[in-house]
Amino acid sequence: MKSPLASQPQRRAALLRALFAALALAFVLFAPTDARAAGSVTLATREPEEVNGKWKLNFTINYGGKPDISYIPMIFSFTPTVLYERSLTDQSPERPILTKLPLKNQPSINESMDVGFSDASGKVFNITKFDFVIRRDKGFEAGEYDLKITRQTDGAQMGQTIKLILKGDNPIVDRRAIVFAGEKKKKPTEEKKDDASAEKKEGGGETAAPAEAPQEPAATGETPTEAPPSEPPKQGGCGCRVAGVPAPTEGAPLAALLLGAAFALRRRIPRR
Repeated sequence: MKSPLASQPQRRAALLRALFAALALAFVLFAPTDARAAGSVTLATREPEEVNGKWKLNFTINYGGKPDISYIPMIFSFTPTVLYERSLTDQSPERPILTKLPLKNQPSINESMDVGFSDASGKVFNITKFDFVIRRDKGFEAGEYDLKITRQTDGAQMGQTIKLILKGDNPIVDRRAIVFAGEKKKKPTEEKKDDASAEKKEGGGETAAPAEAPQEPAATGETPTEAPPSEPPKQGGCGCRVAGVPAPTEGAPLAALLLGAAFALRRRIPRR
């Protein structure tokens, strides 16, 4: 007879084998079904060219089976990863250079579209061709993006994330050093020379320009005017002549004396 203690490990092993078999069966039954439901997405080109600020995307979408409705609402989510910057630098001031700037934690640009899987007669198909246009005025720029397409009905992702490159010329960014127009900064030697010349000027090193000679009244034709004295005149005669009266000559006293003698002699001579 088998011992009850010996049968317990065997029972446990059998239970474990049954559990693993059930998990494997569930994976086989359900995993392929979900994968087929996600379908696949392909692009005619993953590097579209810009035309008048627009990029046209041509998709081929395999739903993975016939959808229940003709139009499936989907979200096309574009996440920028690299920006193609055109900039002017000190090394290239005239011709812009292209710089690929990596981006992180950027918000996605979402476009909601209803993708049709039926023709004009209403017949539903597994595969459809779908295209739409994205524009700069929606926030798109030349660069690299991660494109993810999901169904709005259940949130399942259609196909794999697509690496998308939008080719084009972004606006030029001026990254040259700023130069302010103004007086050129002087060198230390020039500043010393300027200080030395300033000291010479303050010490009277330069000869003052001679004052202009006053013009004679006859030359200008104007009546001479005496300037006010720099200090008040002294009391008593100063021996100065009055303006406008000519100074007496040396023979004036002698002439006055002779004139007085002649006048006295005339009075003494009696008239006849």
